[in-house]
Amino acid sequence: MQADSAQHEQVVLESAARATAAERRELRARVFARHAAIVCLLLCMVGVIALSICMAGGFNLQMGGAKQYEVTHRGGGTWALVRPSYDLTTLFAGLATAGFASALIVCGGALGQVKRMPQGSVYAVGISALVSTVGLLVLAFAG
Repeated sequence: MQADSAQHEQVVLESAARATAAERRELRARVFARHAAIVCLLLCMVGVIALSICMAGGFNLQMGGAKQYEVTHRGGGTWALVRPSYDLTTLFAGLATAGFASALIVCGGALGQVKRMPQGSVYAVGISALVSTVGLLVLAFAG
Protein backbone atom coordinates (compact mmCIF):
# COMPACT_ATOMS: atom_id res chain seq x y z
CA MET A 1 0.00 0.00 0.00
CA GLN A 2 2.75 2.45 0.87
CA ALA A 3 4.58 1.66 -2.39
CA ASP A 4 1.41 2.36 -4.39
CA SER A 5 0.83 5.56 -2.45
CA ALA A 6 4.42 6.74 -3.01
CA GLN A 7 4.23 5.86 -6.69
CA HIS A 8 0.90 7.68 -7.04
CA GLU A 9 2.39 10.71 -5.29
CA GLN A 10 5.39 10.66 -7.65
CA VAL A 11 3.08 10.57 -10.69
CA VAL A 12 1.08 13.49 -9.33
CA LEU A 13 4.27 15.53 -8.75
CA GLU A 14 5.55 14.81 -12.28
CA SER A 15 2.20 15.75 -13.74
CA ALA A 16 2.16 19.01 -11.80
CA ALA A 17 5.70 19.81 -12.95
CA ARG A 18 4.73 19.21 -16.61
CA ALA A 19 1.63 21.38 -16.22
CA THR A 20 3.70 24.19 -14.66
CA ALA A 21 6.26 24.02 -17.48
CA ALA A 22 3.50 24.09 -20.11
CA GLU A 23 1.90 27.07 -18.38
CA ARG A 24 5.26 28.91 -18.37
CA ARG A 25 5.76 28.24 -22.10
CA GLU A 26 2.26 29.51 -22.85
CA LEU A 27 2.82 32.66 -20.78
CA ARG A 28 6.18 33.27 -22.49
CA ALA A 29 4.54 32.91 -25.92
CA ARG A 30 1.81 35.39 -25.00
CA VAL A 31 4.36 37.91 -23.68
CA PHE A 32 6.38 37.51 -26.90
CA ALA A 33 3.23 38.05 -28.98
CA ARG A 34 2.33 41.19 -27.05
CA HIS A 35 5.84 42.62 -27.36
CA ALA A 36 6.03 41.75 -31.06
CA ALA A 37 2.71 43.49 -31.69
CA ILE A 38 3.89 46.63 -29.87
CA VAL A 39 7.19 46.68 -31.78
CA CYS A 40 5.35 46.18 -35.10
CA LEU A 41 3.04 49.08 -34.36
CA LEU A 42 5.86 51.40 -33.25
CA LEU A 43 8.04 50.66 -36.28
CA CYS A 44 5.05 51.06 -38.56
CA MET A 45 4.23 54.44 -36.97
CA VAL A 46 7.83 55.61 -37.50
CA GLY A 47 7.42 54.73 -41.18
CA VAL A 48 4.02 56.41 -41.44
CA ILE A 49 5.29 59.63 -39.85
CA ALA A 50 8.36 59.76 -42.10
CA LEU A 51 6.24 58.97 -45.18
CA SER A 52 3.77 61.71 -44.19
CA ILE A 53 6.60 64.22 -43.99
CA CYS A 54 7.82 63.17 -47.44
CA MET A 55 4.31 63.37 -48.91
CA ALA A 56 3.62 66.77 -47.31
CA GLY A 57 6.85 68.10 -48.81
CA GLY A 58 6.13 66.59 -52.21
CA PHE A 59 9.32 64.50 -51.96
CA ASN A 60 11.32 67.74 -52.24
CA LEU A 61 12.55 68.63 -48.77
CA GLN A 62 15.42 70.96 -49.58
CA MET A 63 16.40 73.21 -46.75
CA GLY A 64 18.21 76.42 -47.70
CA GLY A 65 21.67 76.96 -46.34
CA ALA A 66 23.48 80.26 -46.25
CA LYS A 67 21.97 83.42 -47.67
CA GLN A 68 24.85 83.77 -50.12
CA TYR A 69 24.88 82.40 -53.63
CA GLU A 70 27.81 80.52 -55.17
CA VAL A 71 28.98 80.38 -58.74
CA THR A 72 29.26 76.80 -59.93
CA HIS A 73 30.76 75.46 -63.15
CA ARG A 74 28.29 73.08 -64.78
CA GLY A 75 30.54 71.92 -67.59
CA GLY A 76 30.68 72.83 -71.27
CA GLY A 77 31.34 76.49 -70.59
CA THR A 78 28.15 76.83 -68.52
CA TRP A 79 28.14 78.56 -65.17
CA ALA A 80 25.30 78.74 -62.69
CA LEU A 81 24.46 80.79 -59.66
CA VAL A 82 23.26 78.41 -56.92
CA ARG A 83 22.35 78.66 -53.30
CA PRO A 84 23.70 75.86 -51.09
CA SER A 85 20.99 73.67 -49.60
CA TYR A 86 20.51 70.37 -47.82
CA ASP A 87 18.15 67.75 -49.18
CA LEU A 88 16.32 65.97 -46.35
CA THR A 89 14.14 63.86 -48.68
CA THR A 90 16.59 60.97 -48.60
CA LEU A 91 16.75 61.07 -44.82
CA PHE A 92 13.00 60.84 -44.33
CA ALA A 93 12.47 58.36 -47.18
CA GLY A 94 15.21 56.18 -45.69
CA LEU A 95 13.64 56.44 -42.25
CA ALA A 96 10.26 55.43 -43.68
CA THR A 97 11.78 52.52 -45.57
CA ALA A 98 13.68 51.32 -42.51
CA GLY A 99 10.57 51.57 -40.32
CA PHE A 100 8.34 49.71 -42.76
CA ALA A 101 10.92 47.02 -43.61
CA SER A 102 11.74 46.42 -39.93
CA ALA A 103 8.04 46.16 -39.12
CA LEU A 104 7.60 43.57 -41.85
CA ILE A 105 10.52 41.52 -40.53
CA VAL A 106 9.14 41.54 -36.99
CA CYS A 107 5.62 40.81 -38.28
CA GLY A 108 6.93 37.83 -40.23
CA GLY A 109 8.54 36.40 -37.12
CA ALA A 110 5.46 37.05 -35.03
CA LEU A 111 3.10 35.41 -37.51
CA GLY A 112 5.02 32.17 -36.96
CA GLN A 113 3.48 32.14 -33.48
CA VAL A 114 -0.04 33.01 -34.63
CA LYS A 115 -1.67 29.97 -32.98
CA ARG A 116 -0.45 31.03 -29.55
CA MET A 117 -1.08 34.75 -29.96
CA PRO A 118 -4.05 36.54 -28.42
CA GLN A 119 -6.53 37.84 -30.97
CA GLY A 120 -5.65 41.49 -30.38
CA SER A 121 -1.97 40.82 -31.04
CA VAL A 122 -2.77 38.98 -34.26
CA TYR A 123 -4.89 41.93 -35.38
CA ALA A 124 -2.15 44.47 -34.53
CA VAL A 125 0.54 42.46 -36.31
CA GLY A 126 -1.67 41.96 -39.37
CA ILE A 127 -2.60 45.64 -39.64
CA SER A 128 1.06 46.64 -39.20
CA ALA A 129 2.09 44.27 -41.98
CA LEU A 130 -0.61 45.62 -44.29
CA VAL A 131 0.22 49.28 -43.60
CA SER A 132 3.95 48.59 -43.99
CA THR A 133 3.43 46.89 -47.34
CA VAL A 134 1.30 49.76 -48.64
CA GLY A 135 3.83 52.28 -47.31
CA LEU A 136 6.69 50.58 -49.13
CA LEU A 137 4.65 50.49 -52.33
CA VAL A 138 3.91 54.22 -52.00
CA LEU A 139 7.61 54.93 -51.44
CA ALA A 140 8.54 52.81 -54.44
CA PHE A 141 6.07 54.25 -56.92
CA ALA A 142 5.16 57.74 -55.67
CA GLY A 143 8.61 58.88 -54.61
